Amino acid sequence: MNSPDNYEERYCLFLDILGFQSHVDESTSPRADNKKPMNFLKLRSVLNRISKSVNYKEKMEVAGEMKPTSRCVTQFSDSVVISYRKNEQPGFGVSSLLWDVHRIQLDLIHSGVLLRGAIVSGLLFHDDHLVFGPALNEAVALEKLANYPRVILDGQILDEVGLKNSKRSAKAMEYSRSISSMVTGDFDGLCYVDYFNVHPDDFHGDWNELREYLESLRTLVKGLANKKSPSLKVKHSWLRTKFNDMIEPLAKSSFREIAGHSVPDDDLDLFGQLKPF
Repeated sequence: MNSPDNYEERYCLFLDILGFQSHVDESTSPRADNKKPMNFLKLRSVLNRISKSVNYKEKMEVAGEMKPTSRCVTQFSDSVVISYRKNEQPGFGVSSLLWDVHRIQLDLIHSGVLLRGAIVSGLLFHDDHLVFGPALNEAVALEKLANYPRVILDGQILDEVGLKNSKRSAKAMEYSRSISSMVTGDFDGLCYVDYFNVHPDDFHGDWNELREYLESLRTLVKGLANKKSPSLKVKHSWLRTKFNDMIEPLAKSSFREIAGHSVPDDDLDLFGQLKPF
C-alpha cells in the first residue's frame, strides 16, 4: 500500500498479552516435576497464533470492485498494533477490530492467556514498516488504564459508529452474533470487548467447543485465586464476577439455555460441571 505523507485519521488498536513478562519467566524457570505453566514452545505457539490471526489480506467492495482495505498491522514481541483509515466506510474499521479482538481472545483462553488493550481514534502514521503518532500514544496510555484483562474502547468511537453502551442483559437474547453484542459497558463506565458474553455462533454451533471454552475460562480464573500479588487478586475478583454473571443464568436454567439459545438435549450433560464460584 502507498504510504501517506503525513498523519492520517485512523482507528487504532493496541493489544498485548497480560503478564507477558511472567510468562517469559515461567518459560525459563526449572521445576522439579519438569512441568511449566508456560514453556518456550507454548509461548512461541501463542505468539504465532496471534500473528496468524491478525496478518491477513482483506478486501472490500468499492464502486463495484474488490480492493484492498487500509488495514495495517505491526507486531513486536507480545504487542500488536492494527489500524484503519477512518474515512474508509462508516464503522468498517471498528467492526473489523472488534472481530479481531474477540476471535483472538476466544482462541487464547485455551492456552491460559489473557489480553489487555485499547481501541482509539486519532492521528497515526502506519505502513508496512513504521507506526507512530498521537493515536498510538493514547492507545498505550489507555491500555494501562484498562486495569483488568479487557480491551477497552474510547467512548467517542462508540458514538461515531452507533454502538451503544448497553448491559449484557439487554443483548442476551440476540439470535445471531452481532458487533454490538461484543461490546459491554463495565461498572466503571468503560466499554470492553466481552469474551464472557459467549454465543453459539462463536463456535459455529458446536456445543462441545463452547463447553470446552467455558471450562478453560473457568480453569484460568480459578488458577488466579491463590496468587498473592494484590494486582492479581484484583484481576481475579473481576474475572470471577464476570464468570459468575455468565454462568449463573445457565445453571438456573438447568444448563438448558445460554445466550437465548436452547442447548440441544444430547449436549445437556456437557455443561453440568460449569458451576459458579
